[in-house]
Order: sequence, then structure tokens, then C-alpha cells
Amino acid sequence: MYPTADNEADRLKALRDLRIMATEPEPEFDAVCRTAAALFGMPISYVSLVEADHQWFKAKCGLEQNQTERKGAFCNYAILSDAVFVVEDAREDERFRDAPLVTQPPQVRFYAGAPLHAENGLRVGILCVLDTVPRRFSAEDHARLKDLASVVSAQLTLHRAKAQLREREAHYRLLAENTSDMVVWATLDTVRRYVSPAVRALLGHEPEDLIGTKPLDQVHPDDRDDFGRLLRDMCAGRLDRAVARQRYRRKDGTWVWVEAIFNVTFDAEGVERTGYVAAVRDITERKEAEHRIAHMARHDALTDLANRTLFRERLTQEIAQSRRRAGGFAVLCLDLDRFKAVNDTFGHHAGDILLRTVAQRLRAIVRTEDTVARIGGDEFMVIQTGPVVASSIRTLARRIIDTISQPIDLDGDPIVVGTSVGIAVAPQDGMDPDQLCRNADLALFEAKNAGRNTFRSYEAGMRFGTLGPEGRRSPGTSPPAR
Repeated sequence: MYPTADNEADRLKALRDLRIMATEPEPEFDAVCRTAAALFGMPISYVSLVEADHQWFKAKCGLEQNQTERKGAFCNYAILSDAVFVVEDAREDERFRDAPLVTQPPQVRFYAGAPLHAENGLRVGILCVLDTVPRRFSAEDHARLKDLASVVSAQLTLHRAKAQLREREAHYRLLAENTSDMVVWATLDTVRRYVSPAVRALLGHEPEDLIGTKPLDQVHPDDRDDFGRLLRDMCAGRLDRAVARQRYRRKDGTWVWVEAIFNVTFDAEGVERTGYVAAVRDITERKEAEHRIAHMARHDALTDLANRTLFRERLTQEIAQSRRRAGGFAVLCLDLDRFKAVNDTFGHHAGDILLRTVAQRLRAIVRTEDTVARIGGDEFMVIQTGPVVASSIRTLARRIIDTISQPIDLDGDPIVVGTSVGIAVAPQDGMDPDQLCRNADLALFEAKNAGRNTFRSYEAGMRFGTLGPEGRRSPGTSPPAR
């Protein structure tokens, strides 16, 4: 027999609620497996979803099997904890030495797995990497695998959302066949001549309220130009069918996203256009899901700050604006002092709490138009939009240092960490994203050389060294990749 979690029934329900078991391969999951294998230099990676009596591989790289029994499975033990589960040599571990993946091809020797969570936080599966030789797995490797697992967890949530949306859309199609969508008939001047009773649910109006009105009367101002152009093209004979998505104003003044499918109508001879019929349905949830997906692509999953992608976009935009206004702006690079000690002493959960707290404090310090990003680990960057002067840049750097150095409560333990800040100012320190980031990095390491918990601005001639035990850098080493 094998161990199971105390909340096994709830865990299995959360897994089944994802509606993902035995589904077709999806490129997003396969891409993560390939990335994990390449990142850790291992031949095998898979996404395992752990059912009651077996594990099924949603995605895999370097593995032939599609599923295995749960008995003897590495993932059966990895699913018991939020920590990364590591087996350095399976042949030396009595739990696994007789497991099929160990005794038969691919004859696994090393395993590391990070749990995957459903939206409610329950563990439903594992992202793992495996090798055919014994391995070590560093603390940095643990963190990287957990980061990749958080991406897969987000994909699981999105899969469920997409499945729900597909089901709703199928339901909408069924309703449309039975005129349960709002159905509108209008003449070529776009005046509504008929509106179905479904308008009550969609817009809060009685059907007769909208007879004699035009759709543009209710369309959101931001959508009016595109929607008006489509109506003109259709009524002028340039389109016979069209699909439009825009916001309509409800009777209570709120806005609802709708999808309207238009078909032109003709006279009895089928020659002259007489108007159009539109089937209008609510797509608010789809739009919200699209917004969530777009948000996740550009924001850090742990802190909800801008991620590296969004930071790069904002920096490129700020450079372009700076050229137009002939004014400067600042890039601040910072990382936390003593963060590794917090992780080592209190664990990664405490480290996550610390990072989220730092993110909240940084948001509170900067202006709305500024950008705060988490680049990775305990590294953050700030774009202080221009035009700026030296005194305002120094003031922001001091506020960052003073604010982050305030104690942080980690489950009753007051923890104090500091931060070092490096500053690069455009245009004098560069007008290229890579150059500005590199110069801010140089200034950051100068701040660390100065004893940490301070800031330095970039100066010509700065170069990277290696930080020693006292926070000093030795000459000649390269900066970390950013």
C-alpha cells in the first residue's frame, strides 16, 4: 500500500473538476516539459496528474509511458507535500528500488518533483524531472522547479476556464437555435424593428423599450467607431455576414460585453437588401478570461508585479517617450540583502511571504505612472518615469531602502532585510534597454561593495567583480544574466 494525503477525497475532487484527465496533448504543457528538461540538463520530464489508483501523464518529454500505477510511483510521495520532493538515487531508496520506472526502461535513478495546485490550493499533480544517473539538486534548482510548477498550475486553471467557456459557448449555440439569445431584426438604417424577449436578461430592458432605437445608441464610446464602420459596410453591401464584439449599456447603466452575429436579410426575390438579423449573446466571462490570461503573461505569479516581459515593454515605451519629450528618466535595480538567510532559516514559504510584502511596499512607494517589476528571485527593478531630476531619484532610492528595512512579520517572527539599489539615468547612461539595465546592475554591485543597504548611481568606468563573504566583488567577472 502507499501513503495518501489526509485530504485525499478533496484532492481527487479538485483534480476531476479540472476536466483534464485523458484529454488530448496541449502544446503549452509539452513546452514546459521540454523547458524543464533543458533547464536542468535531464533527459526526462513529465506532468503527472495523480488519480486514486494511477498517475496519468498530461505532458511528457523523454518518456514512452502514458501512465503508471500509483503504487511505487515517485509522484505518489511528491503529492504529499508542497515542498519539492527529491530522490537522489532511486536504487538506494527502498521505496522505489523495485518500481517499474527504476527496474525497467528508462531505469530512472534520480527524481525531483514539485507539486501542482488547483485554484483552491489542493495538490493535484506533479511537474518532475528525472535522470538515469544519480544527481544532486541544489536549493536554486528547487526554486526553479517550483517556479515552473507555478506556470503549469496556472495552465491547469486556464484549462478549466477554457473548458467552462467551451461548454458555455455550446450552450449559447443551443439557446440561439431556440431564440434564447437576444435576436434583433433591423432595417438598413440600423433601426431595430424587432427585439426578442431575451433582452430582459441581457440588457435589463423590455423588448418594446428598444424598438425604434439604434445599436450605436447603446455602444460604449471606445467601441463605437469600429462597430459603426462594420454596420456601414454591412448595410452598404460590402458584407453579408459579420461578427462584432463590443460593450452594450444595460438599463442600470453598467456595461456588458456582447458578441453579435449579423446576417443580412433580402427581399422575397433574394435581390434587394432589406436589413439584417443579429443574434446577440453575453461574452463577459470570455473577455474576463482573456484579460486574466493576458495579465498572467505579463505579471509575476507570486507578487503580481510586472514580470520581465512587461518590464521590457514599459522600458522600451519610456525610452521612446523620452526621445519625444527630450527629458530623462531613471531605472533602479535592487535586490534584497540577507534574503537567502531567510529562505535557509525559515523556508521557502516564509521567503514567498517576504517577497510579497516587499512587492506591496514598493507599490506603495512609487507613483501610478512608474513601473515596479520582479525580474527573478529577490531581484526587482523600477522605472521612474520622466522627466526626473537627480534629487527626486535620490529621494525615491532612500525611500525604497528605508521602507524595505522596516521589520516584516513572518508568522510572528519579525524579520529585517535590507536592500541595495543601483541607478541608471537616461539619456546620459544610455538609451538602450540592455545598456540601461546593465548600468543599473553595475551601480547595484557598487552599492553592495559599499556595505549594502545603500544606493549608488552609475558612473563611467564601473565594472563587475565577484561579491565575497564581506559583500565585496573581485575583479574580472561578468554580471548575472538579466
